[in-house]
Amino acid sequence: MQTNDTAALERAVTDGSTDLQKRDVRALTEYMTVLPLGGDVYSVTSQSGSEYRVDALEARCTCPDKQHNLEDGELCKHERRVRFATGEWAIPGWANTEAVDSQLGEHVSGTPQVAATDGGTVEVLQPDDDSDKARQRPDDCDCGDWNDGAELPCWPCYRDGFEAPNPEVKADE
Repeated sequence: MQTNDTAALERAVTDGSTDLQKRDVRALTEYMTVLPLGGDVYSVTSQSGSEYRVDALEARCTCPDKQHNLEDGELCKHERRVRFATGEWAIPGWANTEAVDSQLGEHVSGTPQVAATDGGTVEVLQPDDDSDKARQRPDDCDCGDWNDGAELPCWPCYRDGFEAPNPEVKADE
């Protein structure tokens, strides 16, 4: 994702609401990989390629934002990403989940969750099996047009983490 796409994704996920802090929106929409390192410590690689260590239990991160800009008790986007990815924090039910990074929670044992709009139970964002069926294919999917029956996804699907072509799209015959 390019930097200029970030503002559009921020608008898309909040859907006009201002209840999410900017760091929450960035934690949900920016491409980040969260890898468990043991205990409550995670490696978070941001879309810029920078890697930071997050201690979720102690609320610490090695990023410059945490070190220089935040007060005690405030969480950076990397700490927030870990909390959303592991299901510790639920994504608000009113948020547009289509704008959330499709790889949220991909490498952690927890499951990202979306709070029910009625404030009651929590719904799982993705099934536990982490299958391709659990995620929505990109709008620009063109699996049926280009691969002539090969078991390879189109570029938009591959970019979004799918390893097989979209089974819902059939090639034109």
